[in-house]
Amino acid sequence: MMIFIDMNNNNYIKVTEYADTAYNGKANPYYRENIAPPKQRKRHLAKGQSKLGVFPRVKITGICWDNHQEAGFNEDITGTIFDIDGKLNIKPEQLRLALSSQSQNAKEVMLFMWKCLHGGALVGIPVFMLIGLVLGGVQTFMEYIDILWFGLAGLLISKYLYRLLDKFNLIPTGQYVIFNRQTGMIEIANDERTGYHYLPFEQFNAHHRTVHNPKTGKAYYGFTLLHYKKDLMYQIATYLSVEGALAHWELIKNFMDTTTPLADIPQFEPYRLYDPTTAAYDRKHGRPADFWRRVDKKFMKKVSKIAYDVVYNFPVKKADTLHEALQHGYKVPDIVYFPWREAEAISDTFIEYKPNAFLRFVVDPLMF
Repeated sequence: MMIFIDMNNNNYIKVTEYADTAYNGKANPYYRENIAPPKQRKRHLAKGQSKLGVFPRVKITGICWDNHQEAGFNEDITGTIFDIDGKLNIKPEQLRLALSSQSQNAKEVMLFMWKCLHGGALVGIPVFMLIGLVLGGVQTFMEYIDILWFGLAGLLISKYLYRLLDKFNLIPTGQYVIFNRQTGMIEIANDERTGYHYLPFEQFNAHHRTVHNPKTGKAYYGFTLLHYKKDLMYQIATYLSVEGALAHWELIKNFMDTTTPLADIPQFEPYRLYDPTTAAYDRKHGRPADFWRRVDKKFMKKVSKIAYDVVYNFPVKKADTLHEALQHGYKVPDIVYFPWREAEAISDTFIEYKPNAFLRFVVDPLMF
């Protein structure tokens, strides 16, 4: 359903109306106190995760600046082969956010391994050739030149094979879990990838998760958003510190909680005009529409650095929530909450973002 609101400049913008099932941020202790124990679970991961503690539903770090903000923004606004919203037929006015989950589906695991091998070869081949050049000189470099040519040919074949499969919709997307702010539901693909389970966000708990690399012993942090009864989940463990996982949890909670406006981050820009709470908040504070599409990329890097510094200074050993952290001198600068107030120049038109020459002419031609 759509309603219309006045956006101060007398332009009328369509705004999605929340469903009665929308999540309003009021945590029900029932779903925390009645978590199904391991013996009632069928899946191995769910058995283990259900025994672990959960992240609280209150604000922890108070910051939603996730690593996707800068890294994925160019793909979001220009549209690439990784345009997941397009593949899943998601439109901004639907207030649905698709996030990649670590899949246990064989096809999706193979796809992930394919991407890793492709990326590894893209980095490894030039590094190998450079080492040969430095240690053995031009003669050694020329001895191994066939590795370079065959490697580049293999990367091009891999790239266009991926694009061909994508053209015929053969690239799986079931690993993406969709968070629906308008309905308060989480949409998780079924095992057969023929449809979706629709379950309330309130019924999921964010259980701690740590994954150790068996070779290096390095720990990766995250959480498994596990249903309190069913073995349905969203799982992530890609952060090098627990603070990164906390920020990602803040992002999901913020997106789903209709009582608070969406965080002012690039990832949420497409939704702002369609979300009632956020649209009203932006009108009240005079926030420019499409701010992140019209501000210089250097400013995004500036805010990104500040946000990362604040997140990774969160006193995890002294405080469990933002309220407690403030008592230890933890501060969140206004530029994180109101970035547009400190932007020096906001363009009248959308800014076209282009990577540097090396990425455009050397890396991009070999990437998917």
